[in-house]
Amino acid sequence: MEFKRFTMIMWKWWWLFSGAFIIVFVSTVIFTFAQTPIYETDVRLIVNPSNVLMSNPSDLRSAVTALSAPVVANTYAEISQSPSIVDEAWTRLNMSPQIGYQVNSTVLQETTIVVIIVSGPDPKLIQSLANAIKDETIKYVEGLPTVYALTLLDSATIPESPSKPAYQFNLVLGLAIGLMAGVLLAIMAEYLTLSTREKVE
Repeated sequence: MEFKRFTMIMWKWWWLFSGAFIIVFVSTVIFTFAQTPIYETDVRLIVNPSNVLMSNPSDLRSAVTALSAPVVANTYAEISQSPSIVDEAWTRLNMSPQIGYQVNSTVLQETTIVVIIVSGPDPKLIQSLANAIKDETIKYVEGLPTVYALTLLDSATIPESPSKPAYQFNLVLGLAIGLMAGVLLAIMAEYLTLSTREKVE
């Protein structure tokens, strides 16, 4: 379609184009800002040989070799996100478990760094919860008959901006879809008008 022809169609059906664009874009804005902002923070722990092994070089070498496999780190990651540990963390905060808060733990690839990710609507509370989970996890691991220690690498911080919804992305997407919807409706209206006119003639 020639640009001049395209422009004429948009001008002719400007009200249809504008209506479709406004409806889609405004709907996107309402949907985006109606959502509860979700914040996310994380705390990082590192798995390493305990101090007990430091006096025995052979045991230390064995432990370091074993740590090349992610088994121990993955086990500790699972412990940190277990319901019992999370419940203990809420108890540490003198609170009952709140709806809308999620805890997920993972191990950074090819490392023994455990990352505990906490998300929820209150940025201050997720920081406190993440650090409480960290404390409960370390406490639990210290009670295990293991040669591996779990130590703090980075504490959780208060996030400055929400991770969800993605305001800028949603608005840009709404703008693009609105423009596309307006153009398609205008072209369809012009096509139907021409088809009707040809049938009448």
